[in-house]
Amino acid sequence: MRLECVVCGTVVLTTRSPGATGPYPICHAVPCRMVLDQRATMGEAAFQRHLHWRAKNTREQRARARAEDERLQAWTEAESAENAGHWAAVEAVLPGHRPDQFIRLALPSGPARPRKLAQRRRQHYLDHLTAVIAQAFLPGDEVPPADTVAVDARSTLPGQVCALCRGGCCTRGGDTAYLSADTVRRFMAQQPHWQPAQVLSAYLDRLAPKTLVGSCINHTAGGCALPREMRSDVCNRYLCESQKALLERLDEAPALRGVVVVQRRQDHWSRHRPELDNGIVGSATITESGISPWPGNS
Repeated sequence: MRLECVVCGTVVLTTRSPGATGPYPICHAVPCRMVLDQRATMGEAAFQRHLHWRAKNTREQRARARAEDERLQAWTEAESAENAGHWAAVEAVLPGHRPDQFIRLALPSGPARPRKLAQRRRQHYLDHLTAVIAQAFLPGDEVPPADTVAVDARSTLPGQVCALCRGGCCTRGGDTAYLSADTVRRFMAQQPHWQPAQVLSAYLDRLAPKTLVGSCINHTAGGCALPREMRSDVCNRYLCESQKALLERLDEAPALRGVVVVQRRQDHWSRHRPELDNGIVGSATITESGISPWPGNS
């Protein structure tokens, strides 16, 4: 017999014991079970009204979520089809193009508008640095490995992909840049005789007069203001989906000649929001010799 949860409408195969549920089949979801549990504290008429209200709201919420999922799926499929069309257009004019020697990537865009660094941002950064440096100098904590992630020496392609993106993943760095006590300890392993004030100065001295609007405090038009050894592990180790795909392809045969890129307007964290304009802003090919914007770019 087909039974549906009286709250959410999910098909259920079993119910609780008749003494606990009576005529009310229930699924395993905790919110639904909590509704049924309230039956014991209410009269039957009051529970019927409460159940009707909760079931109506739960099912409406699920219907909205399904509709949103369907809308996002349709938007994603349309964007993927548009990407494929642009990739194909670039490849059609690429001399000697062989699909097995190129990888297709879709990139977000980092912010491009610089603004004078606000004093409030500098103060937030100072406060955060002061706290994590003090924590780093507490006795008893292990010093993390001093090495950072090495730049892949096999190819210049990953670095060029990042350069074209312009820090589309850096926009959540805020006024802390993901810096932590572990970051400071790792940096201090290379400067073992420095005092807290020297570490603080080293970070503050690298703040640029202008930073990019809506991004990390260390994100400048020329890239990150911090050298790799001073950046957080998050910044040194994070790989977006495109970079992961590229690095995996570098391990495969035949040898990779280059990348065909479609770039969209939004940053890494906003690129899946259909309400935002995420139109294509450019296309390019990237080889070991450099980045070549597609002549068809507007």
